[in-house]
Amino acid sequence: MKTLGTGFIVFFMILSSLGTAWSQEKKVLTLEDAVSIALDKNPGITVSEANVEISKALVRNMKAPYYPEIYTRIIVPFVGRESGFFLDQMIWDFGRTSNLVKSSKAQLESSRYQRDTAREDIELNTVVSYYTVLSQTHITEAYEKKAVEAEKRFERAEGFYKAGRISQIEVTKEEVNLGNSKMELSAARNDLEIAEDSLMTAMGLEGEFDFELVDSLAYKKKDISLEDSIDRALDTRPELKSLEAQQASMKANLAATKKEFYPLLFGRTAYRFKGEGAETPGFIAGVGLQFPIFEGFSRFADIQDAKAKLMRSQAEMETAKVEIAAEVKQLKLDLDLAEENIQITEKTRISAERSFLLAQERYRLERASELELAEAEAVYSSSKAAYMQSIYNYNITAARLERAIGGTDELDK
Repeated sequence: MKTLGTGFIVFFMILSSLGTAWSQEKKVLTLEDAVSIALDKNPGITVSEANVEISKALVRNMKAPYYPEIYTRIIVPFVGRESGFFLDQMIWDFGRTSNLVKSSKAQLESSRYQRDTAREDIELNTVVSYYTVLSQTHITEAYEKKAVEAEKRFERAEGFYKAGRISQIEVTKEEVNLGNSKMELSAARNDLEIAEDSLMTAMGLEGEFDFELVDSLAYKKKDISLEDSIDRALDTRPELKSLEAQQASMKANLAATKKEFYPLLFGRTAYRFKGEGAETPGFIAGVGLQFPIFEGFSRFADIQDAKAKLMRSQAEMETAKVEIAAEVKQLKLDLDLAEENIQITEKTRISAERSFLLAQERYRLERASELELAEAEAVYSSSKAAYMQSIYNYNITAARLERAIGGTDELDK
């Protein structure tokens, strides 16, 4: 009976350990999944959406003068004071309100393009972070193999020293090389952790990185026309469209500011039930005209401010166009260089792989030492990491170029 109880305990311990292993299994994360999570969880999306809602509220606020203003005034005691219900309605302000509404609508349009810009930036940042984690993973693996090789070299040097075949200085050199390899490995692991944290931040997630990324050697070769790409970028980039909308907003705001010198025509209706005004008929209605005379040159200052902001917006637009054209050109050159690097590193990887396979066969036939095998494996791992990194760099550059141009259709060959 005791044996049976012990068996149950062991059985449940096995199940518990399996359950823990399953719970700690990493989740597979594709690039598409990472981008989808980022567009759903990244707080930058919430900020841009909030800015759009703020702009919508501004439009409603600017439209308020089109509607009547109803208010009441009750004063206690009533002696010599007027109390009642009042309704004011703006009739005509020579286009001031209409220009303010036009300005706020343009600002709303600008905020929507800024939201699009934020989404594209978050998507690009996620893509870059995803490939950076993959690249850093292979770099770390290469440094691990290099550290193993350095360990083998140090062990061989110690053996030769004990046999009297080499001096102490040779052993010290190998020990220093081993220490350097371990430091490089530690730095690579640190960079990998930083890359993982960056990907988590891009996706808007917190906690430990518990994802397994999908590694792939696939990449799509891009063939684009530089001139067409620049034209398309200048036509489709949401940043430029946002600046165009801001210019329209500034122009409308300037027009509204100039209308401050014109009078305001308004109507008023009131029902007075207490006070001096109530001694005459309680209900009154009329039309008034309000003329601005002097407000300490504030209206002149407002016009100067509106003109300066419009001038600044126009300069920002021209600067943005020049920067976007330069960005597209630079990324096109980077993409060509990245493609060339893939071809170069692929040849190196193939050569290193052949050497590693040969070293494995020689080691199997006891014609090669563990050090020779470790050295060949380290070289192969390093060349493979360089090849993978060149592919990731190509995909990152292609993603940046797609973002710069404003779409993917032009890049697909």
